[in-house]
Parts: sequence; C-alpha cells; structure tokens
Amino acid sequence: MNNKKTTWRDDEALRRFQLISPLMDENLDISKKLAIRKQISESHNVSLRSLYRYEKAYSEQGFIGLKPQQRAQFNVTESFHELIQECILLKREVPLRSVNQIIMILEMEGRVAPGVLKRYTVQKHLARAGFSKAHLKKYVQASQSP
Repeated sequence: MNNKKTTWRDDEALRRFQLISPLMDENLDISKKLAIRKQISESHNVSLRSLYRYEKAYSEQGFIGLKPQQRAQFNVTESFHELIQECILLKREVPLRSVNQIIMILEMEGRVAPGVLKRYTVQKHLARAGFSKAHLKKYVQASQSP
C-alpha cells in the first residue's frame, strides 16, 4: 500500500513538472510566460495559482518539491475515547472554553502530542455530547427564562 502512495506521489510530481516545463525557458519574457500559463491553465483545468506554486516549489526544491506532501498518520488508540471524555469534562467545567483552548490544555498537560487532536474532530464529538454552540445557547436561554 505504501508503494502505491509513493508511486502516486511520483506520478503527480511528474504531471506537475510536465505542466510547468514550457515555463522553464529562461529566454521567455514575462508576458509570454503569462500567456503560456493561461493556456496551460485553461487546457489542463489547473488554476494559475497552482501553476505559480508548482514553479516556486520546483525552483526552490527541484523535482521533490513537486510531490504532494504526505499526510501525517496517527494510530487511533484506545485512549482516544478517554481523550474525548476529557474534552467533554473540560467543556463541562467551563462551557465558554473554546475547542482550541481544550486542545491546548490537553497538549500542555502532556495528555496528547501536539497536532494529534484536530479542532473539527473535537468539535464534532462535543456536539454529539450536547456541547455545541447551539446546545449551549439553548441551555443559557432555558436557565434565564422564568
């Protein structure tokens, strides 16, 4: 499986290089490069911004810079459920505490490595547990009404 991912990354880097290779000619003036970029963009359905990024990556890092970055892979452990429960407890303690603050607290306490918990994931689990903004707003309104 890892070999397939490596092959895909290499193939994508090759495709990107083939897209920008007409732009590598140092004799081209700025207006000619822009015209070529627009033509490549339209014919290959790639944004101009992407072409600029590919050119920059190639000039700074060479062919390796054109490879898509690998995503970090984390193993979901048995402690994930415990971490989510800890997030719920932190939110229950201080309902105004943001998801980012909850993640930062867990990271600073050493309960989880930095970058492992993602904001969206924690937010989703908090919402399932009844701690979304909409839920909290209802609780506040219910407690304020006579």
